[in-house]
Amino acid sequence: MRRRTMQVPPPLLRAGLRAARPVILSPRISLATTRRLVDALTRVRAPRGTRCERTQIGGVACEQATPPTATDGRILLYLHGGGYALGSARAYRGFAAQLAQRVGAVAVVPDYPLAPEHPFPAALDDVLTVYRGLLQSGYDPGRIILAGDSAGGGLSLALAMSLREQGLPQPAVIGLICPWLDLAADAARTRVALRDPLIVPSIVTEWVDPYLGGRAATDPLISPVLGDLSGLPPIVVHSAGDDPLAVDVDALVAAVGAHPGGRIEHTRYSRRWHVFHLQIGLLADAAVAVDDLADALRRHAGRKKRDATATDGVSALHVALRPPHPPRRRQPT
Repeated sequence: MRRRTMQVPPPLLRAGLRAARPVILSPRISLATTRRLVDALTRVRAPRGTRCERTQIGGVACEQATPPTATDGRILLYLHGGGYALGSARAYRGFAAQLAQRVGAVAVVPDYPLAPEHPFPAALDDVLTVYRGLLQSGYDPGRIILAGDSAGGGLSLALAMSLREQGLPQPAVIGLICPWLDLAADAARTRVALRDPLIVPSIVTEWVDPYLGGRAATDPLISPVLGDLSGLPPIVVHSAGDDPLAVDVDALVAAVGAHPGGRIEHTRYSRRWHVFHLQIGLLADAAVAVDDLADALRRHAGRKKRDATATDGVSALHVALRPPHPPRRRQPT
């Protein structure tokens, strides 16, 4: 029998997220306490029958979630959000499992090191190690889905750029949920506040310096939207109309579209907030968005990838850019 989930009115969810904001910003609360609070806010129940276990890939601790639908060799490498300072693999494994169930994959969520204890490039180095470990274990890169939200979205794009530069096989597709892609804007304090109940420019700015570790925020592996976005796999990105990070996605779509082979699909959900997908089980729109994201990721991961060295004169890169478009379903107020 299918378990019914409780639906919470969006205004009530907004109020709850808004109430958490001053707690996250409070200087009187320790970083460890803030991390526990954020873990509680991001924790999602895994689908029934999912097997969760702690594992290591290349020496990096990971959470692995295997839903009942994981039967065809797909791997979802999911990089969690949290401003590079918060979030954990254990808290995110349920959400990753929900997405993995819909794409028929095993989810792997690395516990990458967090700032300020471990500034850039520690997180990028570890997720690169995990990706290399998957390849060395025999996983077909054409069946690997790389995805992440918020800072994990930026880290996903930086990882793909690093793979390209090192000549390593790319994943089949990159999925981004409200990604944080331009830390230079926050270092310069130019980000504009919108109606997001949780994410305001002051929160994002607070996370920048600890992650930079003295590096320039314009480094393309820190602010990937400022880098070379050519030669990347297809990108599927979701943004939210009330999220101040949505302008990063607009810049990403424009940058990818500037390349003849750019492949990107963008859906913006109006009147929704930063990574509202995490409210799956509480918010009907979240389930719709996760379903839509999974459909697009599965479509790309199911294709046979053309060998990049093929000499038949036909490149798989030449696929029309899909411009930003409104939500496929109307968002309730």
